[in-house]
Amino acid sequence: MLLCVVIFSLFIHKQILAEESRGNVLKKEVKTKSINQSGFIFDLQKVDPKLLADDVEKLKGAFIERQSKLRLQVEDKKLGAGDAIIAVIMPGGLFYAGYRKQELEQAKSDLTAVTEEIVELSIDLIALQNQLADRPLILAQRP
Repeated sequence: MLLCVVIFSLFIHKQILAEESRGNVLKKEVKTKSINQSGFIFDLQKVDPKLLADDVEKLKGAFIERQSKLRLQVEDKKLGAGDAIIAVIMPGGLFYAGYRKQELEQAKSDLTAVTEEIVELSIDLIALQNQLADRPLILAQRP
């Protein structure tokens, strides 16, 4: 189940990765034929866990870079004294202040989403590394 979530996450965020690293997960795919209870034969793709873990690590690195850029944007978009003066003196200054505030809130929202994604990828990466080492995975979560 966790492997499916990781694969799904990789495909959703594929625009972040470069073209060559996106297809890297399925380069060494192996198809096996299986028969289900109804007697139907279907093909399953096996993904190399090492390549998948490498791609998750690259994706996490891309998100960390994005997080640092978003932190700089949040700092740059904070309203300062100059913005207050513009908002009071200039015609349409309130529109300017509203636009700056909206940009700040959007950057904060993006930063929150990227931070949550990094946490999820960290958990998925730990699970993949434990799967590679054949160790049981134990997670503790606060209620």
